Amino acid sequence: MTVHEYHAHAGKKMDLTEANVIVSGGRGMGGPENYKILEELAETLGGVVGASRASVDAGWRPHSDQVGQTGRTVSPTLYIACGISGAIQHRVGMINSKVIVAINKDPEAPIFGFADYGIVGDVFQVVPALTNELRRYLGK
Repeated sequence: MTVHEYHAHAGKKMDLTEANVIVSGGRGMGGPENYKILEELAETLGGVVGASRASVDAGWRPHSDQVGQTGRTVSPTLYIACGISGAIQHRVGMINSKVIVAINKDPEAPIFGFADYGIVGDVFQVVPALTNELRRYLGK
């Protein structure tokens, strides 16, 4: 048998409310170009990217990615918050996540008060290192 033609169809992006893993970014991401590292981590874990209201309001991500009071309410198995302070408006949208991991350079960020695990560090160092280790561990 010979394949004469192959058509690739882009997969439909999984809805935030259906995802088991969400990697969200906030104001601490610094701009839309920096979400690539979150997309890579989400892809490695089979998840999707979410965003805080500040990120959406700044035009960095579409409203469909927004988690929080004026966005989507989610309850994934794993929620990784990157550069998100943890304002109450965001918290109400993701507090039902089974496990919350916060990565923020500010040790006083409110998100550390309700996250299951917290990493005080620069997202631009922590996220790529985490992605590389997970790829190695998962054989990807």
